[in-house]
Amino acid sequence: MIKKKKLLTLISAIAVIGIAVFVFFEIKPANEKLHKIRKGNLEVVVNCKGEVRGEKFTEINLPEVICDEELRIFQFKIADVVLEGKAVKKGDYIAKLDDSQIVTNMRNNMQEKEKEDADLRNVVLDSTVTLSQRREAINNARLDLEYLKIDLEQSKYESEAYQRKTRMNYQKAEMEIEKIRRNYLLERNRLKLQVSRYQERVARYQDKIEKYQAALAATTITSPEDGIVMFAKDWAGKTYGKDSQINIWRPAIATLPDMSVAVSEVFVREIDISKIELDDSVRITIDALPERLFWGKVIKIANIGEDHKDFDMKVFRVVVRFDQSDKEMKPGMNANNDIIIASYQGKLLVPLKGIFTKNGKQLVYLKNGSKVTEQPIEVIAENEQFGVVEEAVKEGDVVLLYQPDEFRPEATKVASR
Repeated sequence: MIKKKKLLTLISAIAVIGIAVFVFFEIKPANEKLHKIRKGNLEVVVNCKGEVRGEKFTEINLPEVICDEELRIFQFKIADVVLEGKAVKKGDYIAKLDDSQIVTNMRNNMQEKEKEDADLRNVVLDSTVTLSQRREAINNARLDLEYLKIDLEQSKYESEAYQRKTRMNYQKAEMEIEKIRRNYLLERNRLKLQVSRYQERVARYQDKIEKYQAALAATTITSPEDGIVMFAKDWAGKTYGKDSQINIWRPAIATLPDMSVAVSEVFVREIDISKIELDDSVRITIDALPERLFWGKVIKIANIGEDHKDFDMKVFRVVVRFDQSDKEMKPGMNANNDIIIASYQGKLLVPLKGIFTKNGKQLVYLKNGSKVTEQPIEVIAENEQFGVVEEAVKEGDVVLLYQPDEFRPEATKVASR
């Protein structure tokens, strides 16, 4: 009997402990946290990566003779380049373009020009022979007309019928010579036009050959000014180098930046671009200068978005000008840009973990002793950690950083169980 009582007591104790554990974990989750609302300062920023550049720079582009579309070469391979960041003087070597396409096209045009030259010589020779024959025909017709004229003059001693016949032959010869003369002029104009067409073809090929020769000489790119070489980027955002392909519609090969006024060029996602305005302050840190803090302002915001390999959505190009440049800044350095779109001083701050949405409204759960109440709020601004609240709560209020079970929607409770 005593053993039965002990067994029942043990079972009862285990049951009580189990119920207590169940109630503890059901009512008070292990991740329960509290937060006391305090006043503080909050900045709303858009963080983005950028690259240090000079606001003013000299572009090194493909020469205009190379970008001529008549050459029928729209893309060039870069055969050799100097090292990026190298200091150069005016006229120094920058890059060499692969000239194999130019040489091939020029050789083909030379061959075509040789054919056209031969055709032109043949046409000129044929024209000379044809016109010579036509002129000889005119001279023969004139001689025939002279003979008929003599007959006409002598016919006055003949009968009237013979005189009329002789006169008709003379008139017919006059019309024939006029016809031969007109045909000669028409043939001369036709042959002249034909020769000019061949001459134009030859001239076009000659002009192309001269353009290819000029383009061939321009495949060696030199620096137009003194400066530090910074190579441009292709459509995919990859910096040009040896074996890169550059097309004539994007002719910039490199730049020579002037670092007296520095800028940071950044790309902002389309979901954030509407938050940014001109003259917004920017806090800037440079990876290569970790102990330095710089400030700047937004001076340019692109109107059209573009695709970028590092983003899965459209981005907008934004330019930030440093308030003050530094001699240790080098073009191409990576920069972290915090664009400050709003700043609040001495405001009530609520952690985002304690802000919940229910029926489309934002709210917090206030804890007062053992009592928890649901309090609607309006967040006027937020960053990654806190939201600014002006009404509905006060300093010192305690909010829960989790949603109590009794306030969860029924569907959420069922899913949780």
